[in-house]
Amino acid sequence: MQYFPYGGRLRRTLWAGLLAAAQLLLVGPALAAQVVLTDETGAPLANAVLLVDGVPSLPADGYVMDQIDRQFVPHVLAAPVGAEVDFPNSDDVRHHVYSFSETKPFELRLFKGSEAPPVIFDRAGVVVLGCNIHDAMLGYILITESPRFAVSDAQGRVSLPELPPGEWPVSWWHSSRLQKGPVSLGELDLGQEQTLSLPVSAAQARPVPMLSPLQQRFKSGY
Repeated sequence: MQYFPYGGRLRRTLWAGLLAAAQLLLVGPALAAQVVLTDETGAPLANAVLLVDGVPSLPADGYVMDQIDRQFVPHVLAAPVGAEVDFPNSDDVRHHVYSFSETKPFELRLFKGSEAPPVIFDRAGVVVLGCNIHDAMLGYILITESPRFAVSDAQGRVSLPELPPGEWPVSWWHSSRLQKGPVSLGELDLGQEQTLSLPVSAAQARPVPMLSPLQQRFKSGY
């Protein structure tokens, strides 16, 4: 009988490959999860973040918080820990962007176009943005350790492409929670288009301007 010294190893490799292929067949192909988020009245909830844990992350093209028509665009940006965020100014006036948030205090003094350097966010948490020139400007950045996340559009729609099928831990965040973290929804199967109602009132869903540093000092009496 002929002896094959690597026969056992070869058989084990083949079996491992077959088992991996069988697991892929059982799990099925990745899907694009389509979810609609609503407030407590059933109205579409924009600018809410849906987060999914326990799944692989996807590469990102980059993270941008623009300033258009004297507003932060997008109003809410979600990004992973360690993300580098660009702050271009597409307006024809200068802006002075700042944040006093514990997650990432920073200041980008008067700038236009692409003059401002990117900001690296190395801690998970909420970053509230303001402009020292235009008090009505308000924006949020949610820095998260979750591998997958998306922000709802004006119709409350959230799209999560290439999400593995199955039940995964899902949570949500909205600016009405300010410095509080995401809220768990438990393990959900997002494989079918569905609507999730969140405990956010219509009043909470509307952006509320915050005080500028000068206004805060004035209100405090110094």
